[in-house]
Amino acid sequence: MRTYKVNAIVLRRANVGETDKILTLYSRERGKLSAIAKGARKPVSRIAGAAEMLTFGKFALAVGRNLDVVTQVDVRESFPDIRRDIRKVAHATYLLELADQLTQEHEPTPDLFDLLLSALYVLQNGGNAEVLSRGFEVKAMDLLGYRPHVDACVRCGRPPSGREVRLSPSAGGVICGECGHLPDDAINVSRAVVVAIRRFLESEPPDWQSLRFARGVGAQLDNVMKWYVRYRTEREVRSKQFIGAVETGPLKAES
Repeated sequence: MRTYKVNAIVLRRANVGETDKILTLYSRERGKLSAIAKGARKPVSRIAGAAEMLTFGKFALAVGRNLDVVTQVDVRESFPDIRRDIRKVAHATYLLELADQLTQEHEPTPDLFDLLLSALYVLQNGGNAEVLSRGFEVKAMDLLGYRPHVDACVRCGRPPSGREVRLSPSAGGVICGECGHLPDDAINVSRAVVVAIRRFLESEPPDWQSLRFARGVGAQLDNVMKWYVRYRTEREVRSKQFIGAVETGPLKAES
């Protein structure tokens, strides 16, 4: 029986039959794939703990007729500090669901995998959950070819001016007020939102914890990126509602 190994994060799991689970794995080497973890719901199963969302490990799989079979898992990280904090769980679940919706099966996206894993480690080590979610949205869009263009108008190429700018998800970035009719989805945001997006694009998850934003920028950025992401995924990311139910504060604001 042909076998292979991948470094993967469990994005989803579903019970099947009396003792098995079907896992959606996001691997660095082979992209997203589905596999069955036989007997994973048995108390004595050697892979029970690894067959849960938010587990990162080295998965050994055997090629099956319909589904590949998980035969062994070397767990590298289970992110216990995330699991103990409902707010972190909500944001981590959002990152997993977003990665799931943005990727296709068997299409490797190693840069996005590295971004997700890095964000989870930063969250595990005390990172600001809201900052990580916004940064992940911005960087994920960039890595997948949907970079938000904020340095100049996407129509005429002129730098944005004034205290407010308009950002259109369908146009892919900023549109200046001198370029005629605006798209219906154009959103007025402060220049500080444009600066925040640029800073996320130019840095990585470990750097984001030093970022500080003026009061109110977090809510604007959340709204802009919600629609920017939805335009690309063409559906709601359901775990956003989970975040809304448990969220306790906005992005860090300057006093």
